Amino acid sequence: MSQVNFGKCFKAAQKNRGISNRQVMNDFGVFRQQVHRWQNTPSITLHKAEEFANYFGYTLIGFLKLGQEDASKTDN
Repeated sequence: MSQVNFGKCFKAAQKNRGISNRQVMNDFGVFRQQVHRWQNTPSITLHKAEEFANYFGYTLIGFLKLGQEDASKTDN
């Protein structure tokens, strides 16, 4: 079984698409601290995940696959 870490999804999508923190800040009208929170949060609402998937140009499933972790490694 695997778990999805939203922060990893966000960071990977941002890196893959070449989108800077400043661009995310401008596009969402938020401060640097909010972008940092998104990059480091393990979970988020489905609605917000869909919003970011669209923003970065991924399907929801494709976006979530960017942050999959093997749950067996975290169970120890």
